[in-house]
This record gives sequence, structure tokens and C-alpha cells, in this order.
Amino acid sequence: MIAPADRDVMLPPPRTRVRVAAAIVIGVLCLVVGEVGARIVHVTPQSRNAQAASNSWTQSDPMLGWRARGGGVYRANNGTETTILPDGSRTVGPGPSAGPSVLLVGCSFTFGVGLRDDETLGWKLQQRFPDVRFRNFGASGYGTYQSLLLLRDLVETKHEHPALVIYGFVPFHADRNVLTATTMEGFRFTRGGLFSPPRVAVRDGRLLTFPPYVVKPWPLEDRSGLVSLLHKVEVHVRFAGRERGREQATTLLLSEMKALTDRIGARLLVATLWDGDSRWRSSYQTMRAGMRAAGIEELDVTYRGPETRPEKLEVVGDGHPSGLVDTWWADTLEPWIRRQDLRR
Repeated sequence: MIAPADRDVMLPPPRTRVRVAAAIVIGVLCLVVGEVGARIVHVTPQSRNAQAASNSWTQSDPMLGWRARGGGVYRANNGTETTILPDGSRTVGPGPSAGPSVLLVGCSFTFGVGLRDDETLGWKLQQRFPDVRFRNFGASGYGTYQSLLLLRDLVETKHEHPALVIYGFVPFHADRNVLTATTMEGFRFTRGGLFSPPRVAVRDGRLLTFPPYVVKPWPLEDRSGLVSLLHKVEVHVRFAGRERGREQATTLLLSEMKALTDRIGARLLVATLWDGDSRWRSSYQTMRAGMRAAGIEELDVTYRGPETRPEKLEVVGDGHPSGLVDTWWADTLEPWIRRQDLRR
């Protein structure tokens, strides 16, 4: 015999139970479809595709975000050796211990990612000027702001007094300076969190500066492509519009760099290592005009040689400029450097 139910327990009518069950099923199906859709567009859980914001020859830094480890020989992804000196610069080969010095700052193009030490721009310039001390402080992922911060640290903290500073400029540094959402996605910790390097913004014609910080992953982002996709959309919405001030911000940063070099009696050359394809050409021209108006000397050394095969112009499997391109840069910069009086 079936006992009667307790009067205090109220069961929903059958039609309501069907509706609740249908809503649950539809919700689950939406989540499944969303997850499948995220995987189709190659958005996977971040623990599977996360990349560190630094590499084997860099370490975390509270001001710069990351900087080179002092002293050591490391291997790039393609197996080539990278030699970092105790001062954090990449080796440029034998050079004088005294006399005028030239500091190179910039990104991975200046550093020479994927190249042997003797294939890099710094090494080639050192061989051409044996009486001048070259030092390569280029760092992977840096933009103009990080290069300025590093140069400021070298001058004010480590008391460097170069005769010349060459900043290896690439137009996409403008996005790194203001940190667009797409740029931030390139800086990710192995734990899946996005990393924001130091950045700037322009307000009323003046620079505002922001320190590094970590954007923590959302719950389940390491398991769900859908959650990763939703977080990606949220980041893009939150950082939308930053690119509108990138050219002005970059010009102001370069003006700060020139003011710093002027104060210590050094020359500054902005060496444009790549002037950009159609996506960046207009932006580059805007920034170039800004440099000219600010009295900043700029030299476009973009490769324009007879060799056009990508496998000869890029590090195989990497995409960074090859040693052939670095030779072009050195050949193009050499006459300009020879015209300068680097004696202190």
C-alpha cells in the first residue's frame, strides 16, 4: 500500500516539471554547442595553449614586466645559442673595454631571436666599429615604453653614459605601448592568466603610465573553451578603443627618450627596422611625421634587397628576421654612424 505524501511537500504540476526539464536540457545543449563552437574556432582551454610572457633567458621584473637574466648561454626554440652577459645585454663579440659606447634597445628584432650570436645586428656593428663598444639590450616583446624604462634604468641607476643610443623601432610597438587587447593575448602565463606589461595612455596631450599586472583567468577557463572565449570577448570589450591613441603615445614616448639622451649628452637614432605592410603604413607615416616635428632623428633601414624568398629572410619556423636582414640593417646603419662624432 502506498502511503500518502506529506502535505507540506508540494510537487510542481506535471506540465511545470516538463518545462523545467526542457529548460535544463536546452541549457546543457547550448553549453555543449558553445563548447564545440569554441573549439571549432580554435579557442581551447587556456591551460592547453598558454604561453609564458617570458622565455628561458628572461626573468620577472616589477618595473619592466620582464628583463634578461644576467649571464648565461640559452637555447632559442630553433636550437641556436643565445649568450647573455652579466649586465643583461646580449653578447656582440670582442670589443674595447673603454672608449665611446653605443646602446641598442628595442624588441626581439634588435635582440635577434632565433639567430646565432654572430648573426645579430649588434655583433655585426661591433665588427665594423672595433674602437666603439656596442651593447645590445634589445628584449623580446618590448615596445617603446619598456625600452624607455630600460634605458632610463641603465642611465640613472647603472650610470651608463653612451655616446649614442639606437632604438630599433617597429610600427607595431605602438600597440604594445598602449596595450591593445590583441597585443595582451600575446603575453600569457603558463597558468593561463593574461599578463599586462607596463603601458601608457594619453590624456589631454599628456602621458599616463600604468605598471605591470596580471589578469587572472576565470573559473573553469583551464577546462572550457567556451569560458576562454567568453573571457576573450570580455577583454576585447574592456580594452576597446585603446589603439586610437597609439601614434600620439608613441611619439610622446620617443620625445621622452630624446629628452633623456639630450640630458646626458648622447645622440638618439630611431632606426626603423621594418616600416610595415599596408596595415601599418599609414600609422608609421603618422608617427614618422611626429618624430620629425619633435626633432627626433629617424632612419628607415627596412630590408629592400634583391633576395625575396621568405625562407631566406626569416628564421625558419620562427618568423623573425634572418641574419641576412640583420646584415642589411648593419650595412645601412654603418654610413650614418661613421658620420657621427662618437668621441666623448
